[in-house]
Amino acid sequence: MFEDKRELNEPEIARMVKSAHPEVRRRAALAIGRIANAAGRALLASARQDADPDVRATVAFAYGQLKDAEAIGWLVEALAAAPSSPAVAHEAARSLGKIQVPEARAALAAYLTTAAVDSVTAPVVGEALLSIGRFTTRDDITPIVRWVSSPDAEVRWRAAWALFRPNQPAAAPHFLTMADDASGDVRSWAVRRLTAPAIGAAGLDAAATSAKLREIVAKDPDRRVRTEALRALLTYTDDASFAVGVAALGSDDSWIAISAAEGLANPRFESRKAELAGPLAAAGAASRPNALRMTVLTPLITLAPDAALELAAALAHEKSLVVRSAGRTALQRLGDRGAALLAELPAEPAGPAPAPATPPSAPALTEADYRRIVERWVVPDYNGAAKPRTVWTTPKGEIEIELYPGDAPLGLEYLIVSVETRTIIGTEFGRVVPNFVAQQRTIPGAPRLRDEVGLFGLTRANLSWASAGLDTGRPGYTLGQTPQPHNEGNFTALGRVVRGMDVVDRLELGDAITAARMIK
Repeated sequence: MFEDKRELNEPEIARMVKSAHPEVRRRAALAIGRIANAAGRALLASARQDADPDVRATVAFAYGQLKDAEAIGWLVEALAAAPSSPAVAHEAARSLGKIQVPEARAALAAYLTTAAVDSVTAPVVGEALLSIGRFTTRDDITPIVRWVSSPDAEVRWRAAWALFRPNQPAAAPHFLTMADDASGDVRSWAVRRLTAPAIGAAGLDAAATSAKLREIVAKDPDRRVRTEALRALLTYTDDASFAVGVAALGSDDSWIAISAAEGLANPRFESRKAELAGPLAAAGAASRPNALRMTVLTPLITLAPDAALELAAALAHEKSLVVRSAGRTALQRLGDRGAALLAELPAEPAGPAPAPATPPSAPALTEADYRRIVERWVVPDYNGAAKPRTVWTTPKGEIEIELYPGDAPLGLEYLIVSVETRTIIGTEFGRVVPNFVAQQRTIPGAPRLRDEVGLFGLTRANLSWASAGLDTGRPGYTLGQTPQPHNEGNFTALGRVVRGMDVVDRLELGDAITAARMIK
């Protein structure tokens, strides 16, 4: 209740911090972090020496949510104790990344410089790498580079991510090496930084790098790697790279075709617009994915207005509201002929009332409601009950999602209501970004929800809801295709896909939930 209301009731929470039950103490620390009131620091300080490592780990997590620079010294001590208390050290590493001051980065760098290379510390090192990657200042990368050759693939991809974030020229040679790593996770982050500007800034051979990227696009077995390599390749303007991009427009893989269209629409190819008009128009054919057709529509308005007019009119008749809106908007930009076609279109079917300027808040809950939620979800989860699951049916197949009842019980309650009342059915995926997210449009009438940020990271397969930041989001829901550690602390991890991640990766713009059910 205090978390949901963002109410720091100091006397009550102080009592809970001293409870005889470790889970009450842990949840008191969690509440302090979620309430995010600086006055909670003193309450956390009293729990630093708790005998239970799960409580201390949650104290470390809460300091990150408070962004408390005064806690850096204690977090550093917790990192140093990684061999004996790895869970506490793991959360200390994560929190240092949320406290965006130079001292926090220096602490992470010092740890990464001296940490042992072993299986016990590997998860802590991995989290420290993600945290240091949240700092985009161009500082010494030596502590990160130490881990690019780790025997642990999980550590290596985190090192690649940490090097990727600040975009330092000195990292480019390491990306070239990591582009040949055995792990697709590593390669997919490495190739993103093999762009023409990055290679040029590092003084490396652009021709050799673009040739390497062309080979990766053609041969790498991992779809994510091919997608990111193509995106990087289309920052080069040589004939061979351009030809690969044009050919990729015709790919049966929507990630590849859409990435090609986005890259080729860049002004860097302005001098080749005559060569692009035909392939872009072909990519707008009715048989191609709607996201691709929408992507090529914008450059066609300039390059080939007749083709753009035909494509915009076709899109304006599609089933998906997102796609129809793109077609209508394009017709408005296409002069008198576009206006004439727009006038001939049937009126949009009546839909839900326009969203209010201020989204509705979730219904107020009584103390009895909170007690019911705790008894239904939090206590059974603590006692080891099977986590609830939901199954969504889409045109591409079923997606089964395990939910986190103990960590996000309020968000879980809303999701269950959406499933059981069928309001989630028909919700279409209105934002599908290759190798990033598949995000639903807002469920009609959905309120703004309080975020329940927890100790689950924003991993690949994570379920959250669309948001512009902490406590601003409204369901529809978002399925992550890549880890998003830079967003941790501002989003709720509501669950994770346990079956059908391949379905998530095949979702197309306009696909909708056609059925949904809860299972236990």
